[in-house]
Amino acid sequence: MMRKPLGRGLDALIGNAATGSETGAAADGGDSQFKMAPVGSIAAGAFQPRINFDKERLAELTRAIQSQGIIEPLIVRRIDAPEADGPRYELIAGERRLRAARAAGLETVPVVVRELDDRAALEMSLVENIVREDLNAVEEGLAFFRLVDHFGLTHDEIASRVGKSRPYVGNTIRLLELPQPILNMIAKGELSAGQARPLLSIGSTEAQLSAARRIAAVGISSRGAEEMATANRPRNTKNASASRGSSGGDANLNALAEGLQRALKRKVRIFKRRGRNPGRIEIDYYDDNDLTAVAEMLLGNSRASMRA
Repeated sequence: MMRKPLGRGLDALIGNAATGSETGAAADGGDSQFKMAPVGSIAAGAFQPRINFDKERLAELTRAIQSQGIIEPLIVRRIDAPEADGPRYELIAGERRLRAARAAGLETVPVVVRELDDRAALEMSLVENIVREDLNAVEEGLAFFRLVDHFGLTHDEIASRVGKSRPYVGNTIRLLELPQPILNMIAKGELSAGQARPLLSIGSTEAQLSAARRIAAVGISSRGAEEMATANRPRNTKNASASRGSSGGDANLNALAEGLQRALKRKVRIFKRRGRNPGRIEIDYYDDNDLTAVAEMLLGNSRASMRA
């Protein structure tokens, strides 16, 4: 299986740590050390974003390690354990490799020891897992959210570190607003992020769950999920009236609003001009970063039109 390349963020965080001497000498940066460490001396990382571990893939990795050993070292930091025999470590990056090494019966594993405080340890662990592993959309959203919540990183900063676009980061975090049963379906692979994201525009939890179950059961595409979400919005509320543009059933305005919603992936309401009052368009946004994303899309379309 081909390994995914590192993103710029992880490269910058790890630097050349993994190129240190196998004799235990300090690595080029001076704050890292390569060595062989007993498997039993490494405690699980406190900042592991991965929740689900695929048993079949873990078994494949175990067999590969039994055959070839661990090619790439784990990243750890030293922890205080006064009563322990020998140094103790906390895992920062390489959870699957450590689990597979234990299953393969290895007594020691190659590690790079880094001097990291809690903040740097959390950031490195999250970035390493986001870039290297196939995290599901929920794990990825939680990881992005922790980078925002713990460090105050902006969506732009996260996107730059993990090699994703800023709208991708914002949309992935927004998935966490869905009810837990739907998040569970995403985590299990029953729904993709593209199928689940349109459900955010449905007003009630019950309607969201009903639509999610139908999408999963029938295998409805992401585009079909968008159309279903539009059809499932409540029609007897003030917001539903606004969603139809207060247009008195104007089919053209309704179609335009739905087209804008599909393009922007956000709720759009069109209010028809009445008398001397101007008409207006409302576009929902969810936070400051999301507002910036909407503005960039609109400005980008405007500039493209001017160049045409």
